[in-house]
Amino acid sequence: MFLTILNKIFAVLFSITTAISGVIYSPVIQQYSVFGPKAFEVTLDETTKELCDIVKENSYLDLENLVTTLPDLNGPMRLVDTVFSLDTESFKETMYSLRDEFYAKGDKTTGRLFYLTGAFVSGFQKCDITLEDGGDGVYEFVLNVGYADGSTEKIYSGAFYNPETGLFYGREDKGMFEIGFNFDINEMVIYATVNSWMRGFGFCFEYDLFTYLTPLYFYNTRRFKFNYDGREWMIQAWKGMYVISNGAEVGVYNRPKGSVGTFYNCADDEDMLNMSFGLYHGDDLLFTRKEESHWWINGFQLSKDLYSADELTLKFTIEMKDEEMLSAFLKSVDSELHRDVTYTVDGLKVSLVW
Repeated sequence: MFLTILNKIFAVLFSITTAISGVIYSPVIQQYSVFGPKAFEVTLDETTKELCDIVKENSYLDLENLVTTLPDLNGPMRLVDTVFSLDTESFKETMYSLRDEFYAKGDKTTGRLFYLTGAFVSGFQKCDITLEDGGDGVYEFVLNVGYADGSTEKIYSGAFYNPETGLFYGREDKGMFEIGFNFDINEMVIYATVNSWMRGFGFCFEYDLFTYLTPLYFYNTRRFKFNYDGREWMIQAWKGMYVISNGAEVGVYNRPKGSVGTFYNCADDEDMLNMSFGLYHGDDLLFTRKEESHWWINGFQLSKDLYSADELTLKFTIEMKDEEMLSAFLKSVDSELHRDVTYTVDGLKVSLVW
């Protein structure tokens, strides 16, 4: 249980770090950078550089600058070694042994956490990031790491790239690096997989409250609550500016009838709904998410042109399970406080404009 919680905390921190990196390393902020000179050499192969250039050209996210000007990661490692008189070689072997145990259980995410911890104490000297042929026209990002003790290691990232589709993804529906998100470089859109780790956390009002208190998110949201099938349901929509992207979300949640508080469970496989959407700025379509069965369909488009929530229009479609669910949902939309959502109905499909 402790390792599961630790793993999820690590994933949260990794996701937050990924999100704010674009702000930290933007051209405006970089001139005031408090980070020291890079502590080890990081290089990218030509294809990886070209992909980074595409992202940089279309957004504020300079991935090449991010990975090649990392702060001194060896400093904290040396401090740990000194304070705890750590035998780094034995510690590394222990971490790698735990990695192998979790890999054998099929828990690659927790295994990778121990793996990275073991690698960290060895002290990084260089890292060459390359794309290697993974078969079937797909390539995997590989880290060729050199350590301070002279040893080398090849780390397979679990992030794959398909040049035909422009998709960066992780296998087993866990997203790139198993953080729960894939990336479409053609539309510059980051989106969540069905089985992302966030699914286990449910949703509550306090999550929105927390993001409102940060300077990174500026979005509006609408909640549609109704009773159906002996349970309380909530379909929630969001749109606005997310860090350095324009984004939108539609989530499906439910809980036992009579529940207290604001917490809802994310819909399980049997309760997922067919959903799709398009996000617009005026008459301009920014991007779409094609119809799929999901509990949380979303998209966050990296861009240099960022818009407030009031400037964006979200057009989304949801297919209800039956007439009873359709009726209950429409009553909730009709009674929503802001009264700024319109809709049309075609069979069990509801197309909403907000």
